[in-house]
Amino acid sequence: MNNAAILYLRVRDGSSTKGKVDVPSSMYRGDIAHGFLIFKVVGEIMVTKTRIKDLAGVVLAKDHSAPQNYAADQMIDYIEKSTGIKLGKLVQDDSLPASCVILGDHPAIKQLAPEIDLNSLKDDGFWIHAKAGRIIIAGSKARGTIYGVYTFLEEFLHILFLAPEIVSVQKSKKDIEIPDMTRKEIPGFSYRAITYLEAMDPDFCPTQKINLSPFAELEKGGSYRFSADKMTHTFYTLVPPAKYYKDHPEYFSLVNGERLQALGQPCLTNPDVIRIATETVIKWFTEEPDLMTVGVVQNDWTGYCECDQCKKVDRGNPARTLLKFCMAIAEEVKKKFPGKFIHTIAYTYTENVPLDWKEPLPDNMIVVVCNMYPYRSNRAIDSDPMNEKYYKNLKGWLKIARHVFVWHYFVDFTHYLLPYPIWKTIAADLQKYKALGVEGALLQAGIGLGVYQEFQELKMWVFHKLLWNPTLDLVPLVHTFVKAYYGKAAPLVQKLIDAIMPFEDRDDVSLHLYVGLEGNHIKKDDVIQWQSWIESALDLVKDDPIMTERIEKVLLSADYAYLVIPAEYEVVFGRIKPVDYQRRKVVLDRFIKTADKFKIRSHGEQVPITAFFERQTFICQDHNILAVAELAPLVYKIMISMVEKVRETMDEQHHFRENDYALSALKRGLQPLELAGWMATKRFAVYEPSVPDNWHRLLDLEMTEKLLNPPVPNIKRNQLPGLVLGMIKGLPGQKDTLDE
Repeated sequence: MNNAAILYLRVRDGSSTKGKVDVPSSMYRGDIAHGFLIFKVVGEIMVTKTRIKDLAGVVLAKDHSAPQNYAADQMIDYIEKSTGIKLGKLVQDDSLPASCVILGDHPAIKQLAPEIDLNSLKDDGFWIHAKAGRIIIAGSKARGTIYGVYTFLEEFLHILFLAPEIVSVQKSKKDIEIPDMTRKEIPGFSYRAITYLEAMDPDFCPTQKINLSPFAELEKGGSYRFSADKMTHTFYTLVPPAKYYKDHPEYFSLVNGERLQALGQPCLTNPDVIRIATETVIKWFTEEPDLMTVGVVQNDWTGYCECDQCKKVDRGNPARTLLKFCMAIAEEVKKKFPGKFIHTIAYTYTENVPLDWKEPLPDNMIVVVCNMYPYRSNRAIDSDPMNEKYYKNLKGWLKIARHVFVWHYFVDFTHYLLPYPIWKTIAADLQKYKALGVEGALLQAGIGLGVYQEFQELKMWVFHKLLWNPTLDLVPLVHTFVKAYYGKAAPLVQKLIDAIMPFEDRDDVSLHLYVGLEGNHIKKDDVIQWQSWIESALDLVKDDPIMTERIEKVLLSADYAYLVIPAEYEVVFGRIKPVDYQRRKVVLDRFIKTADKFKIRSHGEQVPITAFFERQTFICQDHNILAVAELAPLVYKIMISMVEKVRETMDEQHHFRENDYALSALKRGLQPLELAGWMATKRFAVYEPSVPDNWHRLLDLEMTEKLLNPPVPNIKRNQLPGLVLGMIKGLPGQKDTLDE
């Protein structure tokens, strides 16, 4: 050290003396790094700049937790990867270095930065404070310290945690400086999750500040624990029909005068049912004491009880019996497991809040409100007429429930791979949820092994950021990810996103959770343009196998869109094939190879992708028209039979319950879940705002008529032998529209 050092002196006795002072070396004693001076009063060294290269190490308190230790290890590891500087890890409560990183709830924080209120941070919040040599990342012994470290690494070293095992580390200079700053961050939502399976990776979760995961590891911050099989649609687990129906059919719902063993619900006013369900919940908490909450949730269909007692409680709204049932269970849970919760879901037939409900719900009960309605534009839920009913219900649930989460659908369940531009709408909705006081937000993507969705990595990263801070600007987040994740191909990928994102603003586009081509956002000419951009992107990265795989996933979505669009056909010399036969073969072959490469096993909810492969392979062939004609009467009979069954139950406005279609399909040997996607694609059935609820559809009679009575393919009479012409004209319902 020089004979004189220019220091900032902060006086510890509370006086206001501050300023530059020349301190000869003869006036200090001991190790200057410890910051002790003899100068009238005891002061501490405050160097004028905070440089990474000057840091003496990362400091933990002696009573630090395993997650705080993990945070220290992550900081040390990534600083070394970025700058080449290897910091030590120090465990000490006093005599701290003049330049260091202090993590967690270290006792020195109260003296060094008294403005930091550790209690206000709770489990997940953090405070980053940097001033003249020391960096403080304050947080709890749970997750806050980890979240603060990852935020620091992203903001100051530009390290991005893009996807599981994919981290963008930019090499930084060793003399990188951290400006003086102080900032507190509290999550926009106390409980946060996106249901991509990848998002639940235990190493990835903490980087994204996700705190609802069944796979979280305690040493990495853990999670508010729930059990995947005790989370939703639990009624038949709470009171199993296989165990009770034979001897006690009265335990189950009375529908149209019959007690249902299947596709029903328990009778929620039956005292024995309440007792059995309560005992089951108590058993669950006993077996898994780390669970935060378990679900008391209706089965995923209707069939609720219509017995006299249930009707008396319902008074026209089945949500009433559900709430009474849940309250009885919550009361017993509170006695035995204080601090634990039960949750239920305002969903399908229990969506509507009982507006005259006066009784406050227990403080250990969570109501999860489902947004099952279409996303139509980048307007938030309070300004879109298609969400009017949902918004009214949400405000009502917030009035009567102490804890309200939202379950917000984030996916087209019929076509996981189809472009689904809901970025701006979801971002606007999250801001509105935050303003309303919603406590937790779960974004429902498709989930399961072998499921991959359009722009999955991008949406996962961007919306993890917005779950933490809904006020962030969406577009810069998208650009940041695309640039880091797609490398040289980023401009072309961004071009595709810029082309798709504005669809949300169009009045003629309507997007919801079973949309398919019904949304009016997928056009063949657009898709061909998208394919050309991504094919060019592939060419740019052809020498980079990792980047090639990332671009292949983008092309997978564009190829799927091309294949889903209904084919047009031509007939030549008795053979029938798509007019784009050669192009379609190339696209289909590429799509199948890419889907197999990434082990994609489903293209829609519970529908195997092999069913899609089979249908597309059949379409993309040159068939003998006589062979197809042999099948035509049988197929026609099946389809007419199914449609007629639906017509029998639809109302005067052509509205029908989707269950009618599913049951009709099952009876005719069709896979109803695959049929749902096919129906949406072919526009047999469409959603419109005036339907009674989200599970109703309008049977498009005009489109149905066209599909069941298609015109003969475009061909002149003189190109067909008389026998073939007669065969075509003789098919049931066919119309002769051949050119003369």
